[in-house]
Amino acid sequence: MIRKAFTLNAKKFLAVQSLFYAFANSIEALVPFLLAPILTRMLDPTGYGIWVLFITYATFLRPVVGLTTQDAIRMRFYDFSQKQLDQFTHTALFVMLAMAAFVSAVTFVFGELLASATKFPQAWLVAVVVAAFLYEVFYTVLTLQQFHNRRRAFLATQVIQAVLSMTFIVGFLMAGWDWRGVVLGRMMSMGIATLFSLHSLGFTFSSLFQIPERSFYRNIASFGVVYWPAGAVVMAMATADKVIAAHYLGVEASAMYGVAALFASAFWMVNYSFVMAWTPWLFRKLKVAAEDGLQEVISVSVLYFILAAIAAVSFYFFAVLFAPILLGEAFHSAIPLLQYVMIAIVLQGYFMHNMKFLHFSKRIELMSLCSALTVGLNIWLSILWAPGMGIRGIMLATVVSFGAAFLISGALIVTQYVNLRKGAKSVVG
Repeated sequence: MIRKAFTLNAKKFLAVQSLFYAFANSIEALVPFLLAPILTRMLDPTGYGIWVLFITYATFLRPVVGLTTQDAIRMRFYDFSQKQLDQFTHTALFVMLAMAAFVSAVTFVFGELLASATKFPQAWLVAVVVAAFLYEVFYTVLTLQQFHNRRRAFLATQVIQAVLSMTFIVGFLMAGWDWRGVVLGRMMSMGIATLFSLHSLGFTFSSLFQIPERSFYRNIASFGVVYWPAGAVVMAMATADKVIAAHYLGVEASAMYGVAALFASAFWMVNYSFVMAWTPWLFRKLKVAAEDGLQEVISVSVLYFILAAIAAVSFYFFAVLFAPILLGEAFHSAIPLLQYVMIAIVLQGYFMHNMKFLHFSKRIELMSLCSALTVGLNIWLSILWAPGMGIRGIMLATVVSFGAAFLISGALIVTQYVNLRKGAKSVVG
């Protein structure tokens, strides 16, 4: 009876936490929806496609610039004292800045070659690196706010970013800046929100500009190099899809892919909100799993699988109903693609759920191997299917890849659970 009460309380706690993060993250997710009627009418498919590629490349470069520091913080958060955590974060921010400067220099030197390969304007390639840096710092700080349970600061950071994005982007578009105004507006809003979020965590300008001690440089670099495929798997999949679409089907195809993914991103935010609330709770539970077993964790995971599928279906019917209203006529051909993107997002969420178990046990090499295989399978299938099936083939490749990754990672987790269960029985005995 007591165990059932604790289990019920845990689920209520996770539900409340998930609802909060869903609400907070929905503020950011709401911006693309509010902008969609404007962007799909003020930008042609080529201009919108360049904007989609900008976000795609900036997202892909995030783990390159940030060396997946967010996940390093998640993994080590409960191992550090507050002083060590501050030192680690300070060092991570310094490393991000150094990496952004290095990647910007490489981008500038090889600009012509990169512009040809990426189908992106050469003059704006360095801006992609700057945006990746701003994104990485922004989400790193949100991670710290989440694990510190500073929900008010987390919410305020999201609100500031969203309001400023809408204001700047609409202002620049009205001034006739086309997709360039969208890029500048997004970067300015991220920069201001990042400064606010750093201040909310107690960082000052003087402390940020100090060169940190050497204690964590090697730790961050070694983690980032080994963990990069795992930290970049979602970004790499999205980047591969849109780059392959641009190369085989034209930049306009990337625009259609981006529009279809726009509606799925709303469900992704809800899905990710559960993962945000669940991860700290899971890590605490796994610390005592040898004594208490994993029955409570399993019950929550099964409930998540069921509810995520139901939510996906609901979001799909919502998207099909409202997409023709929100989108300009030039983008209506993206609507039939929604079903494939939604299935891919569900399987992606299932895969990321499984990866958190490996993340806790610090099996980062295994996580990276599984992620690299997922990306490789996706690229191979996309190239194979794109010429004959178009965008639908690229999306199906993503579905198959995430589905295979979910099954493989699930098998690894079941093996780990069996070992923990044996350990729990031996302790009880």
